[in-house]
Amino acid sequence: MSFRTVIITKESKLSLRMNHLIVKADELYKIPLQEILCLVIENPSISITGHLLNALADNKIITLLCDKKHLPSSFVIPIYGHHKQSRHINKQMNWKKEYKELLWQKIIKNKIANQKQVIQYFYRNINVSFFDKYIRETQLNDCTNREGLAAKSYFNIILDSGVSRNSDEFVNAGLDYGYQVLLAVFVRTIVSKGYLSEIGINHKNEFNPFNLACDFMEVFRPLIDFLVLQNVYNHFEKEEKRAILNMFNEKVKINKKNYFLVNTIEIYLDGIFKFLESGDVNFIKMPVFNF
Repeated sequence: MSFRTVIITKESKLSLRMNHLIVKADELYKIPLQEILCLVIENPSISITGHLLNALADNKIITLLCDKKHLPSSFVIPIYGHHKQSRHINKQMNWKKEYKELLWQKIIKNKIANQKQVIQYFYRNINVSFFDKYIRETQLNDCTNREGLAAKSYFNIILDSGVSRNSDEFVNAGLDYGYQVLLAVFVRTIVSKGYLSEIGINHKNEFNPFNLACDFMEVFRPLIDFLVLQNVYNHFEKEEKRAILNMFNEKVKINKKNYFLVNTIEIYLDGIFKFLESGDVNFIKMPVFNF
C-alpha cells in the first residue's frame, strides 16, 4: 500500500531502476514506487527520465511539479486511466440533468456545513446561524447561488480585513497550495476510474481541463481551510507546506468508518458515479469532518 509523500527540494536527477525511484543529488536515494503516494517536485532544477514519468502515471502516483516560487503548477496524469474508459465516458455524456442538479445541491449543502464547522472551531465568538439559513435555502443545482453568498461571508471571516482571495497574503498562498494538491488527487482518481475530468456537472469553463474534479472536490475544500488556518500565520515556507501535505495522513469519516483521505475520496467518488448512473441517492456518501 502506498503511504509515502516524497518531496524533492534540491537540484537532482530522477530516474527509474527496478521499479524504484532513484534520486541522485548530494546522496543517492532509492524508494520503491509501490510505497509512494505523492511525489512533490519543489525544485524546478531537476532532470527526470521519460521512463520514470511513465512509471509514475502507471502507478497512479500523485505527481506535482512546482514553479520557481515552489508552488504547484502542474501534475502528471495518464491519458488512459481505465480499461473500460470508453464505456464510462459514454455514460458520463448521458448523465441525466436531474441527477446532476440534485447532486450539486447535496455537494453545496455539505460544503457550507463544513465551512460552518471551520468557523465554529477557530472563531467561537461568531454567530454561525446564517450558514444554516444558506443550507436550508440551497435549491436544486444551487440555482439561487447560496454557495456564492456563503463563500463571501466565509472568506470575509477567515481572511484578514482588506485581503482578497486573489492576494499573495500568507493564508491565501496556503489555501492555493492546498487546493492544488487536492485537485491533483481528484483528477488522478477520476481519470483512474475512466471518466473525463474536463466535463463537469456544474463547472463548465471551456479553458478548465479539470471541471469535474473542481465540482467534486468542493466538499473537501474546508479540510484544506482547516489545515491552513491551523498552521499558517506570519509566513508560508517549508514547514507550513509540509503541514498542509499532512492531509494525506488525515483520517476522514465516510459511510460510518474512518479512512485516510485518499481512500475517503475513492469511496466518495465511487458512490457519486453509481448515483449518476442509477439515480439511487443511497449511493451518495458524503465525508464527515470532525474539526
